[in-house]
Amino acid sequence: MGIVRVILAVSVLLLAGTAWRLHRYPGGWSYAFSGRHDTDRHGLDRERRAVRELRGRARRELAVAEGRVAQAEQSYRSRISAAERRLRGLRTSGNGALLSALGHLSLHEHVVVISGPGAKVLPLGGVQVQFEHSPMGHHIYLRRPDGVHWESYATGEHSEDSVRRFSVRIENQVAKENRFLAERAASVKKAEDALKEARADTRPADRARRHLSAVTARQSRDRALDEALTRLETAQDRWQRLTGRRPPR
Repeated sequence: MGIVRVILAVSVLLLAGTAWRLHRYPGGWSYAFSGRHDTDRHGLDRERRAVRELRGRARRELAVAEGRVAQAEQSYRSRISAAERRLRGLRTSGNGALLSALGHLSLHEHVVVISGPGAKVLPLGGVQVQFEHSPMGHHIYLRRPDGVHWESYATGEHSEDSVRRFSVRIENQVAKENRFLAERAASVKKAEDALKEARADTRPADRARRHLSAVTARQSRDRALDEALTRLETAQDRWQRLTGRRPPR
């Protein structure tokens, strides 16, 4: 069974090769295979090869130039995307890591999260912290330009020392956040400038496009392919006069 399959496969290949040769050199078996017409076939093949090589060289050159444009444009977009991500990261710091919590207040790196009824998030920047003790309990006031949040801790549930320590920790984190915001403002300005520079720097892409235009213009002026096609048509004419059939390019 294996030998039969091999024979069948070889037969198919031989038939396909024969059909291809008769198609490439039309006019009959003699013109396609006979040694008497080797010169005629070689002449036709020489002109076909010349056209094929010129076209291939032009396609490769054009593909390289187009690839440079695509690569430059992709690099341009990547630089802008990276600058935009950097700027977004600086502008949106999020809550940050959880540092401490007491009652309804959770202190994070950049905010205080207030849970329970009327839950909200208070950014730490610019917050003024005040601790007070009264017979009713211990109190923390968080003052911002848009209002004041008052958090009360019952004496029986939280000691004065624990509430005071938590209040001090909030104050210290506010100081860190104010420094962070001041430094971030400078970083944001640098990132904004970097983004503008990235958007404005189109020089690599412009050079690649100019190179592509130059290649396209030069190829359009190059007569080598036209001359090769003319020689191929002449060879086709000769073959047609010889066999009565016009061969393909």
